[in-house]
Amino acid sequence: MLPTLSFQIQTIPDVQAIRQLYQLDGEIGEADVADFVLQRCRAQSGSDFMPFHLHRVVAIAGVLQQDGRLSVIQRLAADPKDEAAMLADWLTLLRDSRARLVSWDGARLELPVLRHRALALGLPLAEQLRNGADAASHCALSDALSGGHAELATPLGELARLCGLPGEADLNGPRRWELYRAGDSQALSDHNARQAASCHLLWLRQQWIDGALDQAAHLNWQQSLRAAAAALPHAHWRGWLADWRGYDAAQNR
Repeated sequence: MLPTLSFQIQTIPDVQAIRQLYQLDGEIGEADVADFVLQRCRAQSGSDFMPFHLHRVVAIAGVLQQDGRLSVIQRLAADPKDEAAMLADWLTLLRDSRARLVSWDGARLELPVLRHRALALGLPLAEQLRNGADAASHCALSDALSGGHAELATPLGELARLCGLPGEADLNGPRRWELYRAGDSQALSDHNARQAASCHLLWLRQQWIDGALDQAAHLNWQQSLRAAAAALPHAHWRGWLADWRGYDAAQNR
C-alpha cells in the first residue's frame, strides 16, 4: 500500500492574535480574551467554532503506515513559542513520507487551519496541504461516508464504537480551552493521539469493505497498530486498548 498518515489536531483560541485583531487591552486576562471570541462566535453563528485564523495548534498526532510498518506519532506545543517548530517538523514529515493524508473531518478543520497557521508563521506547505491538491493527497473519511452531507455526519467516536473499535467523544472548543488553562495540555495531546489511532482503524475498515484490503491484510494492519500502541510507555493507551471490544472477535473469524 502507498504511505498513509491518519492525523488529527487540537486547537485553542490564539489569544495573542485575538488581542491584536480586536485591540484588546493587555491587562485583560487570557480567559476573558478567549471568552470574548467564543461569545462572538456564538452570537454570529450559533456555535463555538472559531474562524480558522483564530486557532492555535497545540497538539498534532498521526498514525503513519509506510514500507510495511506502522508508527504512532504524537506532538505537543503547550507554549505558544513551540507551535512553529512543531508544525515545521510535521510539514517535514509530510514532505519526506509523501504519505496520503487521512482525517475524519479534515476538509472542514485540519487542512484549512494548517494552511492558515503556515501562512501566519511563514512555513512552506507540504504538497498534500496545498490548495488544489487532489483526492489522492487527502481523504476525509466523514465526507466520504456521508456523501458530503455534513449535517448528517457521524461523530468519529460513535462510529468507531459501533464498529467494535475504541472511540471517545470529541472535545469541543470550550473543553479544550478549559484543559489548556488548567495546565493539562498533555491530556489534549493524549486524546488527540487516540483519536488519530481510531481514525486510522476506521480507514483500514473502510479499505477492507471497499475491497482495497482483503480480510487477512486488514487484520494484520489492525494487529500492527495494536502492537504499536501496546509498546508505547504512556498509560493512557491501556484504556484505549481495553475499549477495543471487536478485536478478539475479528481475530477468530
